[in-house]
Amino acid sequence: KMTQYLPPNLLALFAPRDPLPFAPPLDKPSWLKKTPWLYSGVGSFLHVFEDPKDTPDPTFGETREEKIERK
Repeated sequence: KMTQYLPPNLLALFAPRDPLPFAPPLDKPSWLKKTPWLYSGVGSFLHVFEDPKDTPDPTFGETREEKIERK
């Protein structure tokens, strides 16, 4: 092992952590619960989107040739 030749300050980086404290399990796993899933579609958010006709045309940056031509 190469770690035995490390100085103590670097050897401390490879020391194992304390074990995690025990937490009792929950009542049931989420996939076994009988509650209905409250999923909904995106139809209720359609009013938030803008109309594609109102979207401005994309603007592009200056190409290398245009930059050289400008200088």
